[in-house]
Amino acid sequence: MNPYPQHARAFSAYGQATETLPAARQIVMLYDGIIRRMEEARLACLDGRIEDRWQATQKAARICDALHASLDHDHGGSVATALDRWYAMIGMKIQQVNVSNDPAGCSEVITLVREVRASWDQLDTPATAHLSNPSRTVQA
Repeated sequence: MNPYPQHARAFSAYGQATETLPAARQIVMLYDGIIRRMEEARLACLDGRIEDRWQATQKAARICDALHASLDHDHGGSVATALDRWYAMIGMKIQQVNVSNDPAGCSEVITLVREVRASWDQLDTPATAHLSNPSRTVQA
């Protein structure tokens, strides 16, 4: 009997997602995970829950590290180089939250990740979706 059935379900869901979702959508979902974990860390900072803050920041850092490690420098060109620097910076900012216990640091990471997430979300959205949904605009 598996003592961690929730992990088995998560691994199964992850496996299905990697086979059925476009890569850009997967990246958006991973950014959502960083945002969610950093929001948990921010609330833990505010409440003085040091262990919860540490757990949340470590989960966010693992997602960031996985994205960083998956960069394709051979084919990614200047985008891979820029993302390499960006992931390194985000990783450092996440760890600084553990040193400072500052909810503002969490908010900064959340803001930065949301900005890059929006770009990946636009990559994932087909151009025709903007024609069928006039409320959604694309900015250059």
